Amino acid sequence: MKDNNDYLTQPTNQNLGHIAGNDGWPLFGKALSFYQDPHAICEQHYRRYGAVSRIAMGPERTLLALGPDNAQALHLDTTKNFSSEKGLERFSHLIGGSLIMKDFAEHRFQRRLMQTAFKTAAMRDYSAAINEICARNVHAMAGMGEFTLIKQVKQTLLEVAAKIFTGVEGQGQEGDSLTHAFERFVEAFDYIFPINIPGFKYHKGIQAKEQIDYFIRAMINDKRQNHDQDILAHFCREKNDKGQFFSDRDIAENFVLLLFAAQDTTTASLVNAFYELGRHPVWQQRIREESFTIAKGDLSFDDVARMPSAGLVFNEAQRLHASVPLFPRRSIRDCVLSGVEVPAHTMIMNVITFNHRMPEWWSNPLLFDPFRFDRGEHKQHPFLFHPFGGGAHKCIGMHFAQFVFKTFLHHCLSHYQICLKTGYQADYRYLPMSVPKDGLPLRLEKI
Repeated sequence: MKDNNDYLTQPTNQNLGHIAGNDGWPLFGKALSFYQDPHAICEQHYRRYGAVSRIAMGPERTLLALGPDNAQALHLDTTKNFSSEKGLERFSHLIGGSLIMKDFAEHRFQRRLMQTAFKTAAMRDYSAAINEICARNVHAMAGMGEFTLIKQVKQTLLEVAAKIFTGVEGQGQEGDSLTHAFERFVEAFDYIFPINIPGFKYHKGIQAKEQIDYFIRAMINDKRQNHDQDILAHFCREKNDKGQFFSDRDIAENFVLLLFAAQDTTTASLVNAFYELGRHPVWQQRIREESFTIAKGDLSFDDVARMPSAGLVFNEAQRLHASVPLFPRRSIRDCVLSGVEVPAHTMIMNVITFNHRMPEWWSNPLLFDPFRFDRGEHKQHPFLFHPFGGGAHKCIGMHFAQFVFKTFLHHCLSHYQICLKTGYQADYRYLPMSVPKDGLPLRLEKI
């Protein structure tokens, strides 16, 4: 049964004067300040106005709905008060039609398509290729002297994505073409205001998305007829409740989103973990010893469950530097958040990285302390720690991301020491992804 989607045609509500807050500058609002340091803005609003407050992001008024209670309300959405599709509307030219842009029944329908590729049996099929690509690229990095990590990790994970997702070798002509298009697509998300004018990143990203879409659609018929085990092949062979293949459009739209989520967010996770590991070499040794007890060579998919130290570092790096710093929603009808009456059709943001650093919940929240997850600090509230989202929209590729993350760390720390410049302190940017502005210069030294 289809959900009533009349709310999709309604304009965004701007009548928020009854809610405490600060719009900021005319026209620009607080968009520039928020882009530079969302933590400072959230802290200011939370202490002054409470968990829900008004803020302007450019000319549009928005609500900050902070803290784990609001994260739970927005993620679980048991009363169907909040739309992901309208919350992400400004990205519609890039990811429109994909799973993340769908609400309720349509979301459930498309999620089934996506889930088949991440079943345990499928994940085991991908492990050999992921190990080979990670090991080869790690050894290549070690021979570079000092290098910028983010660039090399992006290239590695783009190669992983090309191979695992499409069966295309990332180093050939076809793989290079897909990689370059995807690089332009990812860069399109790095903006405050989308400007769809030739020459701007956003416009180039839309063109790249069309190129990737064409590339995928051209492969669909062949993938349905062969026995390939890549993710695209799994998508193409999946059928709906009526025994029909999913449409070429559904497959292509969701596949582009999947490429983005698997590559960009995992890149951020690895870069942030390498930064913290470089500052805390004792944790490099913990993971190294753990790796040696599990495997001298490749990791299997089942091996990662036996790497608790790597898991603690992954969680703590995500807590301090969440790959996806915030998630937006738009209210469908009048509702209440933290005792504040929220009108229908209002934009709302929950800022994950603020929730992850609240001193009310976390001990010494700015300190890198992976053991806090052994102590169970994250268990005080079900939505206190939520780097992968939650509810119906929880990331279906989280286990894939963790496998790639641990495999990369395994091949690196089994052979090398991560070395930062003496006294190096990263200057972070937080949007669209939390990463050091300089891409994290470092070197790998043979152990």
